[in-house]
Amino acid sequence: MLILLAGGLALWLLAAALVLSVCRAASRADEQSRGRRLARTGRRGATASLAVAAVALPALPAEASAACANRDVPFESNPTAVRDAMLCEIDAVRERRDVRRLRSNAELELAAARHATDMFERRYFSHVSPGGSDLADRARRSGFARDGCSWTVGEVLAWGIGPRSSAAGTVRAWMRSPSHRRIIVSGRYGQIGLGLQLGTPYPEYPGGVTAAAVLGRRHCS
Repeated sequence: MLILLAGGLALWLLAAALVLSVCRAASRADEQSRGRRLARTGRRGATASLAVAAVALPALPAEASAACANRDVPFESNPTAVRDAMLCEIDAVRERRDVRRLRSNAELELAAARHATDMFERRYFSHVSPGGSDLADRARRSGFARDGCSWTVGEVLAWGIGPRSSAAGTVRAWMRSPSHRRIIVSGRYGQIGLGLQLGTPYPEYPGGVTAAAVLGRRHCS
């Protein structure tokens, strides 16, 4: 029983509970598409889900993609290094499944960066902004979704602090959820934009990262 625990052990358990309470990550996934055959009906409905990353007190285990440099570095320590590591982690999980590598796309990059910043500044965590704009709207505003083109986009969102703001922690959270994993490893996508914002959508969790990754494919006649 807890009342029989030695003082030192009781303090350790309290410290562990505190660590668990602030090392959380959450992620969402969404897909939308439009093609020539959808011209009369407009965009397809989006699918979205919420997953909370498993949290444990011990250090995060090494994985096959450990070759990615700086994969365990918290975002606020070195944002540029974490960004490169996150792209490396995504490439690594796709390579292990024999899926083509993703190419960076400036328009998807703009859509992802704008959304990550907007979630942080307006304190929400969703594919739909407080004003009602969604992934398809962001794809259009960035210039990726163009008239006369067929296009598909998928989006995964995450926030985390401490170890959960690292590249390894963020991609692991996505890969542990079927809906997010489906987007990350899908062969239908060939391009990616990654947006990372210092800070989380929640003031009670300062520091850390708000992340948005938008994967896409476009064919224009």
